[in-house]
Amino acid sequence: MEKEIMKKVQEKIKSNKVFIGLNSTLRANKNGELAFAVYAKNASEDIVNKLDSFGVERYIYDGDSDALSIACGKSYGVTVLGIKK
Repeated sequence: MEKEIMKKVQEKIKSNKVFIGLNSTLRANKNGELAFAVYAKNASEDIVNKLDSFGVERYIYDGDSDALSIACGKSYGVTVLGIKK
């Protein structure tokens, strides 16, 4: 299942339909633009609690923020990313 999710995430990244970072993802959720969220397994409890309150699907990436950033093709740590509807 993780491969399917990451394939979908990578497709959305290529088409620029992602929100990288917690603040961007929070804004997207507030504006009703968020389809689902993905977060690294080393995300803090505070981040996980905020994502729990969204009411959207969320997935735990089976890697830390460095591994998630590599999967996203970013050169900086990515703990949370959101996918646009």
